[in-house]
Amino acid sequence: MNVLVTGGCGFVGTNLVQRLLLDGHRVHVIDNYLSGSPLNKIEGAQYYEYHTKYINDKSLIDVKDIHVVFHLGEYSRIHPSFEDYSRVFDHNVTGTFEVIKYCKENSIKIVYAASSTKFAAEGVSHSPYSFTKNMSVELIKSFNKWYGLEYSICYFYNVFGKGYNSSPVPGYESVISVFEKQYKEGKPLTVTGDGLQKRQFTYVGDIVDGLIKAWKYDKSEEFEFGNLKKNTILEIAKMISDNIVHIENRKGDRSDSDIRNDNARKILNWNTTIDIDEWIRVNIKK
Repeated sequence: MNVLVTGGCGFVGTNLVQRLLLDGHRVHVIDNYLSGSPLNKIEGAQYYEYHTKYINDKSLIDVKDIHVVFHLGEYSRIHPSFEDYSRVFDHNVTGTFEVIKYCKENSIKIVYAASSTKFAAEGVSHSPYSFTKNMSVELIKSFNKWYGLEYSICYFYNVFGKGYNSSPVPGYESVISVFEKQYKEGKPLTVTGDGLQKRQFTYVGDIVDGLIKAWKYDKSEEFEFGNLKKNTILEIAKMISDNIVHIENRKGDRSDSDIRNDNARKILNWNTTIDIDEWIRVNIKK
């Protein structure tokens, strides 16, 4: 099948493109390298180096007979979003609207990479990033109500795994990649606040498996893809090193988030296969 992936040169996107190609699909990618890298291109996929807001401009992006759009191509960091709010709205509102419009006008299912920050105790408006991600969710659901747009909305929980440190853009590093870099450079691991913030670290291969299962589910639904096991940031740091320093909390930091529904497991028969402690032991502490 012909598949379109936005953000296909980012961390999750690269892993998704690789899996789709292995499954025999014809993959088209839109990515302007906001956080991804052209070094992540995979042979066999067709790449269009544009912002998603140009997806409806056939003079730039002309792909036919697309069966599904995996929309991952958005601004995806909390802390930089306070200073970079214009770019956040440009990608997460303007760009996403055009992707939704493209799917609606071509009768294509959208599989949307939502954010688990929606479920933080601090609420959906605790950062420009989380606010705009929730706007996109509500717009997709409204297009379903108004026009019958098919969707799968997929919430990710703290993804780790192959390629998590591939972004060339400062501020896009995950906490695991920051800790790994500090550890390998012999520096202390920097933990914000008391480090008791709880997270559900989820392996990227499991996220990709969930995205594909969500695509093939024949109803519009929301799914939360997260490991049921919780770890504090301090626990993660101690798995890597005893050389730890605490720094001030950053604006937008959230204390906790919980999986609110178990649709992924109940409906899709999805589950996790690799825990973060195993990944650290094999790939960082080796």
